[in-house]
Amino acid sequence: MKCRPEMQLLLGLSLGFAWTLAISDEQFNAQFVDQVLRNVNDSVEPCVDFYSYACGNWSENYKDTENYLDMPGYMDYKYNTQLLGALQMQHQQGGIYDMLWSYYVSCRDLNEPALNELLHLLEPQLQLEWPIFKSNHSEIWRNETEFDWLATLAKLRSYGLNGVFIKQDVNVRRENGSHYVIMLMPQIADATPLIEQNILDLYVAFGVDEQLARNLTAKLMQLEWQVANLTHQMELQPMSNLIECTLPELQQHLPQINWSHYLTNLLEQPPDALQLLQVSTLNESYVQQLQQIFKQTSNETICYYLMFKLLYALIDELPMGVKETRSIPCLMQLRGHMPLAMHFLYETHYYSERREVTDAALQRLQQKLSLQFERLLQQNHLQLSAEEQAYVLEELRSLRLKIGNLPPRLTMQQLLEYYKDLQLHDNDFYGNKLQLLQFYQRREQQLLANKPTWDYYQQDAFVARSSSPVKIFQNAVLLPHGYLQLPLYDARLSQLLQHAQLGFILAHELQHAFDLFHIVYDARGNYNTTGLAVLQHFANFSSCYTSVHNAQQLLLSESMSDIVGLRLAFASYFDHVESVDKHSLLQQQQLFFINSVQFLCANMQQIRADSITEDVEHGMHNERVNRNWPQHEHFAKAFNCTVGQAMYQPHSCRLW
Repeated sequence: MKCRPEMQLLLGLSLGFAWTLAISDEQFNAQFVDQVLRNVNDSVEPCVDFYSYACGNWSENYKDTENYLDMPGYMDYKYNTQLLGALQMQHQQGGIYDMLWSYYVSCRDLNEPALNELLHLLEPQLQLEWPIFKSNHSEIWRNETEFDWLATLAKLRSYGLNGVFIKQDVNVRRENGSHYVIMLMPQIADATPLIEQNILDLYVAFGVDEQLARNLTAKLMQLEWQVANLTHQMELQPMSNLIECTLPELQQHLPQINWSHYLTNLLEQPPDALQLLQVSTLNESYVQQLQQIFKQTSNETICYYLMFKLLYALIDELPMGVKETRSIPCLMQLRGHMPLAMHFLYETHYYSERREVTDAALQRLQQKLSLQFERLLQQNHLQLSAEEQAYVLEELRSLRLKIGNLPPRLTMQQLLEYYKDLQLHDNDFYGNKLQLLQFYQRREQQLLANKPTWDYYQQDAFVARSSSPVKIFQNAVLLPHGYLQLPLYDARLSQLLQHAQLGFILAHELQHAFDLFHIVYDARGNYNTTGLAVLQHFANFSSCYTSVHNAQQLLLSESMSDIVGLRLAFASYFDHVESVDKHSLLQQQQLFFINSVQFLCANMQQIRADSITEDVEHGMHNERVNRNWPQHEHFAKAFNCTVGQAMYQPHSCRLW
């Protein structure tokens, strides 16, 4: 189907569209609009499949499928390439750049990556010999009688292993969001399972005789089955209240485990008896059944279990492929392991010269979105009480935009002090890797001291490698540097174009402060029953949305943020735009919706061919857009969608 006349006009405007926008740099904006429209496939009817219409030609313009498959991937690739260029230029300047270069070179130039090297390096720290390295596998393992599974588990937690037998995190108190505690839980039911064939292959790869490998694998899979069965039992039990206790109280509550011994090995020092702990669904039944399983299992098998779980966790930490293709993967490892230093590198090399103008424009954009949310709140569609309105308003007004995850005015000397315990070397990848894994865990444990820290948010390595904005627990929207460049953003863009794309992204994250999971935490990060009362008002929206779309809580929360975010971005521009004729307004609204989608453009054909699994939080890009964008009441009007067409939504599901 061909588009209707107004769409043909919009697609034909190209550079000529610039004159209709209130912009200061016509040519710059016109070129941007031209790029937006080149991604559009006008052979698709927007009222039937809006995603394919708005993004259908994206793959023709972004063809490097070896490095990215969607726009977020492209932005990360562009950002990574910039970081690599900056590192190559700056590494001879010494200081933190020398440390970054040492890790990068050790990763890039590593010969034949092998996990057994990491295992060997850990043996002195764990004070054991891994049974896989026995010289004679028919003999009894030397650590069989004195193996300390609890201490080994705690020490391996320092290198990133978590969620095996006991899940342990540093968390904030429910009643005091500025105070950190140690949180303990059972092994989670959906932990990555050991795969029998993988384990057998690994045993053989380590040089174990195939028949013996089969016997060892059978024992290991028996333990895997028993632990998985136990954790699934725990998952089916009613969720108990979160218990907060001191170490002596925990020891009295669960005496089957020596918690002081565990925490001493975890923290590398005797724990403070007054240190608060949170215990969630970790009860006497779980601990007793776990110990019963251990009594039926040899220490060697338990050690193998920990070893293979560790290998599963570390497999992605090795630089794969030939040296010539490792530059970006090794750079990404640095982003995950030393994010503060990498933010500093980008700030000093790229962003500092445009920070003043860009930051000011972004803060103005965020303020407009917040004010628009206030207007929605005043309309009180949810019929909140005065107390509930005040609760939401307080959080909204204290929500801040953090641009770039850097403390203000950070100096090189401060950065070197932060990383002073690291000794990284050009030719020691494995030693560097273990140092950085342990460094992260130690920085996390330092939060337990509850002392004032820099204005810097420590993320886990997986999240730190992404440029995507995110709502963080400290009541802020964190906007990394990676998205603050074309084709997503530039301070020279017109207000329409700023609101349509990055404005929507920021509004989406702003709404996460009030989603199904975060609404119960107030402006200070404390659990609050008023938030629980506000949550009850979401029922009509949830019922409306799930009656059409089968959405679990994660997907529903993200869909809420899409729908509200789109409303905020649209209204904060169009409710204040100067009067224009109806035809020009229609064109602007069409462009707004088209551009708002394009940060999600992807090579969907390649994604399907690669069998990439669905994002459980957002859903596939195309499904997400076609599900949520029609919920905006102006969408159907802008594209003249009619009853019976897939993108026509007769009754939109409104939240605020």
